[in-house]
Amino acid sequence: MANGTRIETALAETLPLLPEERSWSFRDMLAVKSGLSIATWGFLFGGATGQLVGFIDGVIALFFGTAVGLGILFFALLLPVYRKGCESFVFLRSAFGPLGASLLAVPLVLGMVPFSAAILSTMAGAATEEVLIGLSLFSADSGLPLSAIMSFAVLGVSFLLAARGSDTLRLFNLATVPLLVLLSGGLLVAVFIEAGWECIFAAEPPETRWDRPTRLMLAVELNIVAAISWFGLAGNLMRYGESARAATWGTWIGLVPVSLLPSIAGLASSLALGSADPVQWMTPLVGPVLGLAMLLILIIANVSSAVGLLQGNVTTIIQNFGAPIRRLGFAGMTSILCVIASLIIWFATDALYAKFYSITASFGAIFAACVGVLLADRLVLRRSDANLAALHNTSGGPYAFWSGINPAALIALAAGFATYIALLEPVSQTPDALFRYTSASLPAIAGAFVVHLALTRLVTIPARRGGYDGVRGARFDVSDAEPAE
Repeated sequence: MANGTRIETALAETLPLLPEERSWSFRDMLAVKSGLSIATWGFLFGGATGQLVGFIDGVIALFFGTAVGLGILFFALLLPVYRKGCESFVFLRSAFGPLGASLLAVPLVLGMVPFSAAILSTMAGAATEEVLIGLSLFSADSGLPLSAIMSFAVLGVSFLLAARGSDTLRLFNLATVPLLVLLSGGLLVAVFIEAGWECIFAAEPPETRWDRPTRLMLAVELNIVAAISWFGLAGNLMRYGESARAATWGTWIGLVPVSLLPSIAGLASSLALGSADPVQWMTPLVGPVLGLAMLLILIIANVSSAVGLLQGNVTTIIQNFGAPIRRLGFAGMTSILCVIASLIIWFATDALYAKFYSITASFGAIFAACVGVLLADRLVLRRSDANLAALHNTSGGPYAFWSGINPAALIALAAGFATYIALLEPVSQTPDALFRYTSASLPAIAGAFVVHLALTRLVTIPARRGGYDGVRGARFDVSDAEPAE
């Protein structure tokens, strides 16, 4: 009975949501998405942008890159996932097949989520260490690995909250997001007061071998990849919106304008103070009392984001990795992700920050190619017509393709990935001569789009695989996604 209860609880968060089960208002959606975006990576992406360009160019890159990346993701994945109410990688089955979608979930969820959770917990652990030392509860020279211990504690708290499901996530963010917005705005104001407007606007990034247009495109590319990387997580949480308007605008405002607050603070501090990590300069900048209060809010910000990250992605794992995983239950699978994140914290803490941009860009190459395949499949080949029952039929049906895999989609994915690597090598961050004009993610999306379209028309449709012969030109309207009242 207990085992059956765990399976039932796990499935409750992963099966398609009916209109009457979608209860998040615009305010709820905005709070959850804002809680995701106001965290460590906001400061880190802003700081990385500040290593490439000055303040004005940086703000342009942050806004343009984030808006373009998320806009593309809306049409490729978020809107259809909301319309169907299904889990994001379940929707990917219409393009990649059931087994193909599960294979993609290995790097994009099992790889990306523990890495991101480790980043969040590490910065929150460092902030907790500063708070404890500031309150004289521990000595700075005690010799204890206090930061690592606190990182594990933060990860543990995040696990306990995430394992309780989506309603706990919603309530937690409703309570904490106003503080997080005040924190981001307060830090931005504090940096400008300390350094001065003229200093920040005149500050230049470190010298590089690239000219200004190339550096600007690198900064834009970084933020396009950051936005696309929300991928399945943003879709899974967007399903809970009570209306299309609430889901769409809550997601857009939370992941674009609100996310710019910590990013611009990280950009300004990186240029003027030499570090995007607020843990390093927060207390010296605003004083011990206010600094400790801000550090506490920063800890809450990272916990909030980690809870959303875990809760939103565990649904993917449970839905796409078969009965053995479902038997673990929602809490069991969440704990496994936290254990992997703990190992990363223990063995690779220093590499988390040093390799942050390279790791993000490597995942971004896969995300961009996936988006290209989805755009071709949804907008052109299927005309937004996907069968919900067939999406959940993993043993056969129209989306089985060949043994659960669509070779056309995987070849297109490889073509898009190769296009990205040819234009921007993610490990060394070395751009090709064409990169300054094209970026890397946009050509990768276009390359995957064209290859998937061509192979599907030449091979898949003539072979009568994938259910394309049943498409009758259905059209998609955002209003179709709005649940009935």
